[in-house]
Amino acid sequence: MVGRRSWWWSPWWTAVASLVPVALVFWAVVPPGGSLSTLLLAYLAVFAVGTAWLTMAGVAVIMLPRPRLRHAVRLWPFLLAPAVLVAGHAVAHTGVVPRAVFDAHRSGLEAVVSEATPGRRIEDREVGLFTVTVSGDRPDGCTLITVEGEISGWAHCPDRVPVSAKGDGYKFEPFDDPWYRFRFEF
Repeated sequence: MVGRRSWWWSPWWTAVASLVPVALVFWAVVPPGGSLSTLLLAYLAVFAVGTAWLTMAGVAVIMLPRPRLRHAVRLWPFLLAPAVLVAGHAVAHTGVVPRAVFDAHRSGLEAVVSEATPGRRIEDREVGLFTVTVSGDRPDGCTLITVEGEISGWAHCPDRVPVSAKGDGYKFEPFDDPWYRFRFEF
């Protein structure tokens, strides 16, 4: 069996494996304010895939028949893994992913906001991908939806624009009228 290589020699598995860190980066940017632990896991996966890719690409260059420059075009599949990683990173930072996820969950978030009343806190409610806690006790009339395990979430403020005050620690940014993203700063 001359000329046949084993599966691990293929450049395609690093291209497919590069989808894992891209998916983790997408998942890290979905909650308002982001998820640091998921982002760190994504960068660890980028390092692992990058190391495997660099090793495989280096061995592939060494194994090219001489003259190597003439046969370098055979290495084009090795460009897929870095291209997928760079494209995924670029898309994650455009804000398209969090916007698409919010739009997909908007009706569920609006339903849980309609259930919230002053003095009543709704805990551990499943809304699509998220487990949220809802609080309607804000003096500014906003309903806060906090994502479980995060210090951030969405604020539904139908009557007025929320004010980021240093005293209460909440920092608001406009998202989609009447929705705002918030994070709690210590």
